[in-house]
Amino acid sequence: MENNQNIENENQLITSSEEEVYQKKTDESDDSLTPKERKRKALRKHLSIIPNTCTSMNLVCGFLSILMASHGDFLLASWLILIANIFDILDGRLARLTSVESMFGAELDSLCDLVSFGVAPAFLVYTRYFKDGNLGMIGMLVAVLFVLCGALRLARFNVTPHSHKDVFEGMPIPGGAGILATMVIFEMQYFTFMQIPQVAVPFIVAITAFLMVSKIEYPAMKKTPKTSKKRILGVLFVAIAFFINPPITLFFATWGFGIYGLFMAIFRTIAGFGRKLKAGRKKVVTVNK
Repeated sequence: MENNQNIENENQLITSSEEEVYQKKTDESDDSLTPKERKRKALRKHLSIIPNTCTSMNLVCGFLSILMASHGDFLLASWLILIANIFDILDGRLARLTSVESMFGAELDSLCDLVSFGVAPAFLVYTRYFKDGNLGMIGMLVAVLFVLCGALRLARFNVTPHSHKDVFEGMPIPGGAGILATMVIFEMQYFTFMQIPQVAVPFIVAITAFLMVSKIEYPAMKKTPKTSKKRILGVLFVAIAFFINPPITLFFATWGFGIYGLFMAIFRTIAGFGRKLKAGRKKVVTVNK
């Protein structure tokens, strides 16, 4: 017991000394700043609340979606996932706009994304299609697979150096969540006369999960000179379509995004195989000559 107490006391002393050193360094760095730089630093601290608030609202919407799904309100649960998506877009934009990007914000964003775009859509699909059906065990497995792939996708994104190319490697987890959420919305608002076949849902969830951890390239649509005009036209088109019919627009936007990446990957594979075949034929002709 005495040894444990001594160890605890030593740890406390080490921790307090580390805090003192850190505080001293901080004070020294603040002293070296000019009054203007101090004001900017203080302003940045205050401005960081804005994007972090959006990130927190992302988590709130994700958790509320889980609660709504548990009470059987699947339509509201789906819309909450899409609202979380909006907050997820806003927090990054606001952080870059106010120049307050930080490691804290990035880590918080990943944790919130896992709940809102990993756990919430998986729970939504499980309670909607599998909980009371014949495919309960299969539904449980694909729901777990979706959450696991979402976590892997986020972890890979965090440790991978950002590419200069205007693409994501693998479908972003908000896109995967959007596919599942809009599937439920589209079905409940337009396919009221019938439900999506239960057998098809595990395949949709599994394919979406694998697309997230795949090496397939998806357009990131980052702001570059080449994409600025495309971004403006794309945003205007989606905004007008959303104003006319929100559910249809979101369904085709999210599903179109997912299918686009898969289609382009297949197209590139076939094109690459064709080039190799053509190059092989040229070599054969040259040798025969």
